[in-house]
Amino acid sequence: MFLVLCLAACAPRKILLYEAPSSTRADVVRTALAMQGKPYRSGAKGPDFFDCSGLVYYAYKQSGIFLPLGAEDQGNACYEVAPDGVRPADLVLFKIGKDLHIGIMVTKNEFVHASKSRGVVVDHVDSAYWRRRLVGYRAVP
Repeated sequence: MFLVLCLAACAPRKILLYEAPSSTRADVVRTALAMQGKPYRSGAKGPDFFDCSGLVYYAYKQSGIFLPLGAEDQGNACYEVAPDGVRPADLVLFKIGKDLHIGIMVTKNEFVHASKSRGVVVDHVDSAYWRRRLVGYRAVP
């Protein structure tokens, strides 16, 4: 029974989108979600390893959109979105220590990102850890 529970906990989560996104947005989200479980490596741009900005770069590149490398540059290349206007494939920025961390929104409160400790995973923006580090949301032009 323990093994079954462990395997279930490690399986990629199925996410239901809250709206029908454009095909490009859907493709970006689908690509990022398909990378769940891939390990973290600083500076990695995929597809075998990712850092946070590498996952964003890779997911958008697969849809023919080329973003800069690096979380700060990616955030600066996009325009700000109000929290109530967030849509799938928008970017979410967090301040962790002196660094920026970036992820891709999947629903209004879930995002996929490359975690240093867990690799590519889905988390909730509203969790205590992420909420107090939230910088804002960005949309890709």
